[in-house]
Amino acid sequence: MQSVTSQAVVIGISSRLDADQLLEKRVRSRFSHRKILFLPPSKEEVDSLLEHLLSLPTDSSFPSGYVSQFNEKIKNITSDTRFKDMLRTFLNANSTVNSLLKFIFRAVSSMNLESGLLSLETFKAALSSMQRQPKLEAVRADCSILELYLLVCMRRLEVKEQSLYNFISVMKEYKTIHDSFQTSDHYAQNVCLRAFEHLREREVICYAENRGQSQTGEYRPMKLLILASELHQGMRSHACCP
Repeated sequence: MQSVTSQAVVIGISSRLDADQLLEKRVRSRFSHRKILFLPPSKEEVDSLLEHLLSLPTDSSFPSGYVSQFNEKIKNITSDTRFKDMLRTFLNANSTVNSLLKFIFRAVSSMNLESGLLSLETFKAALSSMQRQPKLEAVRADCSILELYLLVCMRRLEVKEQSLYNFISVMKEYKTIHDSFQTSDHYAQNVCLRAFEHLREREVICYAENRGQSQTGEYRPMKLLILASELHQGMRSHACCP
């Protein structure tokens, strides 16, 4: 802090790069900022870490034939495009080393004991168990076409770096989509509001803050509670998605 008589160090950790800019100006001016950025591991680092963690050492106590077979199986799995797509989906949601270790641990824990080998299905099961299934199932089974439109509109607003949005701004985005693509799926605003409330009841979206409770629901800031990858996956597997 900028004081000779009383000095202090405040250490904060955040996933937002602009965390210090969220402070009030008079508070921010009291600090001399120092930032240390920890970037997620690169693709090459992830590949190297996977090979190191999954491969058996040649000087292990296991029979040499089994070690060679196990390592060859791992090499085939990690070079498979389906595994790479699966890994990319997982890292898009959480790219920390700790989450990658949990993913590998779950895969190894469910390894076929008869063959003693890992398989692509083993990693698929591990990925499925780590994904937030309740939200994904809500999109797959419980969302109507209109509700999917509203979720996509909210996601589009987030991509445009609009951190705060409400029902009114979502409806403007919905109108933009309708006018751009000339879709036949056009609903009245009161119908959209009921769909919006249903999404909130299903806890797919929620109010962004507790303030503004005196405002009507249309004007209160909202936020998504579902990841972009989950929304995409849910829409792909939705039976009625256009």
